[in-house]
Amino acid sequence: MPATPQVVITSYGARWNDPPRHDAPALLLNVSGQMWDPAAHAVTQGLVPLTGLDDPVREHVLSTPGATTLIENTGREIVALREHRASDHQVHLDVHCWYGRHRAPAVAEAIGAWLTEQGIDVEIVHRHIGRPLIHRDPTVSETCVFCRIVAGTEPATVVREWDDALAIVPRGGVNAGHTLVIPRRHVDNAVVDPAVTAATMARAAELGAEIGGDLNLITSAGKLATQTVFHLHIHVLPRTADDGLLLPWTPHQQPTPPPAGLN
Repeated sequence: MPATPQVVITSYGARWNDPPRHDAPALLLNVSGQMWDPAAHAVTQGLVPLTGLDDPVREHVLSTPGATTLIENTGREIVALREHRASDHQVHLDVHCWYGRHRAPAVAEAIGAWLTEQGIDVEIVHRHIGRPLIHRDPTVSETCVFCRIVAGTEPATVVREWDDALAIVPRGGVNAGHTLVIPRRHVDNAVVDPAVTAATMARAAELGAEIGGDLNLITSAGKLATQTVFHLHIHVLPRTADDGLLLPWTPHQQPTPPPAGLN
């Protein structure tokens, strides 16, 4: 066996913003949008606590239509790359899904097994398989108005689109230019998934810079904090000296004083 592996396969989760880094270029395989059917909630919900190293998850992922072809084609690409380069040149393959817990590890292991059968020495690293588990119920998109807007099944005035977010005009906006920035991925509020929140706030800041002038960037987490739609959203609210707005834009109610003698 060689002193160093001929191929290093690393699985990771894109949401952690901590990808592997190499001294040389690496092949990248993104399986985020495949191999985990949101409609199969009855099946996938039981798999969530497991990882791609567990048989039920591996079987679910690798039985997805097209999975075998993807694995074999990726393996052949690595073989061809090794033949094209010097025989002692190490090849890196990075495989990512969203969390780096289910699909990416299962696919990385399958590609590694295929390469091993070809006589290639492989090392597999699972970078984020042990990170904290944050998972949503995929059926929430059926009841969430912002998820339906993202899916295009609910009408909305879209003023800007990004790969990871939308900017829309809210129903009942409080002034001209009032905009909501919502992530395409459902999270209940700003504290559930900090990576999604950070990306969405970056989009809101980008939009705010284009609008220019004074403005508020506001989000809420929970009913007592005035949240009414439980899909993360950031208000981009241009301000003027005479807009008369008082945050959070609703009348402030003073608590009722206790009856005399009960102090």
